[in-house]
Amino acid sequence: MEGMVTDLTLARENQTNFEEYLKTNPDASPRIDLTVTVLTTGFWPSYKSFDLNLPTEMLKCVEVYREFYQTKTKHRKLTWIYSLGTCNLNGKFKPKTMELIVTTYEASVLLFFNASDRLSYQEIMTNLTDDDVVRLLHSLSCPKYKILNKEPNNKTISPTDPY
Repeated sequence: MEGMVTDLTLARENQTNFEEYLKTNPDASPRIDLTVTVLTTGFWPSYKSFDLNLPTEMLKCVEVYREFYQTKTKHRKLTWIYSLGTCNLNGKFKPKTMELIVTTYEASVLLFFNASDRLSYQEIMTNLTDDDVVRLLHSLSCPKYKILNKEPNNKTISPTDPY
């Protein structure tokens, strides 16, 4: 428990140092607000780590933080646990812009639509398993308030559906 408390204290300090790093290195700034909590593996429950196929906006954030972290320590390895993250996105819908609070997985899919109006199931895969992609696409395209439109407009996710 002591290690967990220490991790959280160090995470706050790390975040402050990261913000200072960005102020002194404006060229390194990802132009996205990023908060990272670095946790020591042995003190916390273990989680599966996937190499997520990130959109360029998120990839830039990861690279900038990795560069910052390597200036602090060379002996530790960062492993990104995307399943624990959340993102606040501004979604531009026809009547108005809305703030969406989504998982990192959902954000990675939604940000791919900045570069394309239509994506196929295969383009959305993002290195996740089929079951994970189906759950992800279902949460974005099948609730009462849809974030993604899919064809056909039903509650079944199929690898042939365009989004």
